[in-house]
Amino acid sequence: MKLIDRYIARNVTAGTLIVLLVIVSLDLLFNFLKESQDSGQGDYTVWLALLYVLLTTPYSAYQAFPFATLIGSLIGLGGLAARSELVVMRGTGMSALTIARPLVMAGLSLALLAMGVGEWLAPRTDRLATELQTRAVGGQLSAGGESGFWARDGDRYVHARQVPEADVLEDLQIYAFQGVRLDHITTAWRAHYEQGVWMLLAPVTTHFAADGSVRVSRAASARYRSELKPDMLDVVVVEPEVLPITQLWIYTRYLERNGLDSSRYRLAFWVKVATPLATVTMLLLTVPLVFGSLRSANMGQRIFIGVLIGIAFFLLNRLLNRAAMVFGLPPLVSALGPTVLFLGIALGSLVRLSRRSV
Repeated sequence: MKLIDRYIARNVTAGTLIVLLVIVSLDLLFNFLKESQDSGQGDYTVWLALLYVLLTTPYSAYQAFPFATLIGSLIGLGGLAARSELVVMRGTGMSALTIARPLVMAGLSLALLAMGVGEWLAPRTDRLATELQTRAVGGQLSAGGESGFWARDGDRYVHARQVPEADVLEDLQIYAFQGVRLDHITTAWRAHYEQGVWMLLAPVTTHFAADGSVRVSRAASARYRSELKPDMLDVVVVEPEVLPITQLWIYTRYLERNGLDSSRYRLAFWVKVATPLATVTMLLLTVPLVFGSLRSANMGQRIFIGVLIGIAFFLLNRLLNRAAMVFGLPPLVSALGPTVLFLGIALGSLVRLSRRSV
């Protein structure tokens, strides 16, 4: 039985990886054609555009994992059905639930692979891609467009016009309040993070007293302790959907502690949580699709049905994610809702299929 389990899991995993390779290759081609149109801006050449697209490919692969799993599993199980191997397995007394067991194991392995890509590889390569493109066109990393980067830090507001590195801020202003009254403003041409604090270079502090008097103080350097850490700057430079779960959780808590809107980052957090579960769900959906039509459907029909299911899952997921941002739908519901719905459909179909075969 273990040999059969490994055989089924190997076929499904191989089919998934082949489909994933095809999807990523097509995505790479189309993205390169799009990026090559921007070549010629500053030092952004066609070769740099190709490198940029290659660096963003891991995130594309991460996004495609559930869909690739669905189609790849259909191809793998469909091949077994076409060679009558599934019929022989059923003839030996194996139920649909028994055959679904190696699919779950394969799904868990693929989910771990997807998590590795999404948590470790994609955030780093996407950050490198952003730095490459921004510097090639003659600019610097900016967390807020032309206005620069803004952040609330307790009763202080931090503004930096440029963020050349995650641990470096340039043209910095810190606005400190006491209640609703502005207490002082500190400006520095540069700040770098070391040993848990920001070191301000040549800071100038303007103090505003309650009686209306103003006092200016200068220093060669100063230490500024803040909840704002370099990894949080990575968060605001890179799109939330690309960030690892740990950074999303830390930054979400930081925003909430400072009374700021965290809905987009909380949604991205739950979407990250849902992706591995969606990968396993797509695998389970293929069992009733294949066993429900072993003799009546060919490979092309199975793949077509799988594509329709994948599109329905994608559209429902995108619709609920947009609803969370526009109408305030709870991020947990919008991110996990489609996956839980399709998982319920898959499990219900498996139970009915198992009862029918008894």
